[in-house]
Amino acid sequence: MNKVISLKGLRLRRRRISARPKRNIDINPRDRNINIFKIAVSLAAVISVLLGSLFFAKMSASGLEQYFTNFIKALQAESFKDVFKELCSIEVIFISVCFILGTNLFGNIFILLVPIVKTFFAGYIGALLYNKYELNGVLFSLIFIIPYFSVTSTILIAMTNEGWEMSRTLTNCVMQRKTAKEGILQLFLIRFILIALFDMLFVLINSLLLSSFGTKISLQ
Repeated sequence: MNKVISLKGLRLRRRRISARPKRNIDINPRDRNINIFKIAVSLAAVISVLLGSLFFAKMSASGLEQYFTNFIKALQAESFKDVFKELCSIEVIFISVCFILGTNLFGNIFILLVPIVKTFFAGYIGALLYNKYELNGVLFSLIFIIPYFSVTSTILIAMTNEGWEMSRTLTNCVMQRKTAKEGILQLFLIRFILIALFDMLFVLINSLLLSSFGTKISLQ
């Protein structure tokens, strides 16, 4: 009898366990859209680097090549203050464009182009240094150019993501005649400013490295 009762108890417990409802994990549509956007921008950035390299092969010995050659050599010879000013001005241009597109209607349509343009020039400059200065150019790229563009382009993608989501929200509110959630603009500004400050911090570090050790690699 004891065995039978214990077996019945086990059967009841098994039924109770199996009868428990499974938990469904709901995915926030906003998070799903953001993830899709990040993947799309990252793939576009990689393709853009390759296109920049191919563009150099087609447009070698051009005025653009001479401009970037002079610019890189000037960065090598300049002081920390001047290098930081030059790199900072470049970053401010991309940050400003992201901010303007992110806070305007239908800016989400064009904001994807911002990191694509930057990575395009990254590929172009990398190809230029390799073709023009061979081993020294590759070494200079590995130490100064690739880390700079990799980190700042990743940060720019994060900015683009924030701007895309903000512009998309504003556009939907206008099209559907709805009011945006309270505090959404303030939250966007806080996130955007924090990302921009992190970008400036890396520019500061890269400027220090370039001004201190840039002349150690000869680009002649």
